[in-house]
Amino acid sequence: MMKAMMCSAVLGLAMVAGGAQAQSQKERDCAIQGQVMGAVQQARLDGVRKNKLVDAVKAANPDLSQTVLDTVPAIGAHIYGIKKRDLRKVDLGEVAQTQCLENYEQIQALQKSITN
Repeated sequence: MMKAMMCSAVLGLAMVAGGAQAQSQKERDCAIQGQVMGAVQQARLDGVRKNKLVDAVKAANPDLSQTVLDTVPAIGAHIYGIKKRDLRKVDLGEVAQTQCLENYEQIQALQKSITN
């Protein structure tokens, strides 16, 4: 659970929230987190080597920004440490998106405290 929060924080730091569009920005940011976690999980299950992970995620999700893609190695380090049999039992994309939505304000506060 703590590692999943760390992955969410790493990815959350790569995204910038807008003021007036807070709710829709929150939903977009969390959807991206879920998308990236799910893509990394799928790459692991498909047998993509860790050194080819960023390329595989980029190929599957060409719309992702370079800033988001820069978080993939850190997320991959966590996900590639999980046994495949355990990865098959959970949808990390859904888990990441749900955790993000539940903890978005805390992630934003963490981001502000780091940048200040």
